[in-house]
Amino acid sequence: MKVVITEPAQDDIREIGEYVRQDSPAAASRLVERLLTACSKLALHPNRYPSAVGLDLRRRPHGSYLIFYRVGSVIEIVRILHAARDWTHLLASDDD
Repeated sequence: MKVVITEPAQDDIREIGEYVRQDSPAAASRLVERLLTACSKLALHPNRYPSAVGLDLRRRPHGSYLIFYRVGSVIEIVRILHAARDWTHLLASDDD
């Protein structure tokens, strides 16, 4: 199954990388690569991870981050957010 990373999710990855890069460029590169790999691996078992309560999305944890995605004809990566953020609010505001 094909994995598509939406523009908001691409922005999330870019922002995560920029934030971590302030302390460690090497760690930022590794983290971004690992997040992208985790997204790609969703193609193997897209229904493995639970649905996000109240949303038409699934969520896959990866370290301190949550990868939110939708399974259809493709796997659509919707957002990648730090688990400590108010992701329910952020995702709800994306629907507005």
